[in-house]
Amino acid sequence: MKFNQFLGSTAIAVTCLMGPAVHAAEPAVPVQLIKTIPLPDVTDGDFDHFAVDLKRNRLYVSVEKHHSIEVFNLKTGEHLASGGPVTTPHTLALNVEKNELFVADGGENSVKVLDGADLHLIKRIDLKAVPDAGVYDPKTGYFYVGNSLGEKADYSMITAISTRDATVKGEIRVEANNVESMEIDQATRRMFVNLRDKSTVGVIDLNKDTVARIWSVPDLKLNTPMAFDAKDHRLFIAGRKPGKLFVLNSDTGATIATYDCADIGDDMTYDARTKRIYVSAAEGLMAYQQDDADHYHEIARVDTHGGKTSVLVPSLDQLYVPHTRTSAPDAGLEIYKVQG
Repeated sequence: MKFNQFLGSTAIAVTCLMGPAVHAAEPAVPVQLIKTIPLPDVTDGDFDHFAVDLKRNRLYVSVEKHHSIEVFNLKTGEHLASGGPVTTPHTLALNVEKNELFVADGGENSVKVLDGADLHLIKRIDLKAVPDAGVYDPKTGYFYVGNSLGEKADYSMITAISTRDATVKGEIRVEANNVESMEIDQATRRMFVNLRDKSTVGVIDLNKDTVARIWSVPDLKLNTPMAFDAKDHRLFIAGRKPGKLFVLNSDTGATIATYDCADIGDDMTYDARTKRIYVSAAEGLMAYQQDDADHYHEIARVDTHGGKTSVLVPSLDQLYVPHTRTSAPDAGLEIYKVQG
């Protein structure tokens, strides 16, 4: 080896050793596909969101255009049932004690309460507009559901529905016509809401049921999925076109960091045990590892055949992603093992 070649090799080695961040050894396969459950009868999409029943070992997922709720064995993935009197199901919430499934049905401007065992209709709760995104508050048992009044309206409502007695408990007006993912900070009783058409984040005071402030985030576009790290006070949001992951200070709304992300994201989970973020998007599943509260790095990117919604079940170390038949011969539920 010539002397100048040796110097070049040495310089490269030193640069690597003195790089901006040194990460701990990563698992060889942090996200691994272990099973795909085919769903040949689901010939049209689009899959939306999940509900998990650990007590009865059940997994529910809504399928918008197929007009159904699909039910699976949570541990094995076995497909158990398909049905429910629903038109365009979106977000789900579950009252585990009563085994009642609450379905935001955008096709009929209502939330439908179904029996978790056989999906028969127990009650219909009529709403003023089209429900879509929502979040369940385990402290109060409320299911908060965003209701869009349409593109011509300049506001929407977030309806609070009690899963304990299936009644409407209140409404919160937000100045946007496209309400997306929501997360609740139990310590401060605030709810964060993606106001997608405004490219902003609403902060709602749940003690007063009012919007306390609106955060503008530079370069944020089409903000859809959201996740929350309560311990480190970090709010994670994925934007679209281009796909970007934003890390915000959840106390102030300040942008801490941004990272490239798969585009058309629709679900996101923060796993506090492993300090990882999982983003599911039409372009694939992304996993990021937290180095500290202000720094993260990508550790996995997986092709999910267009599957863009997901749910993580930490107690099983399993993550579920459904895909339509658009990019695969059949629709299916993909089950991934996530390594600690």
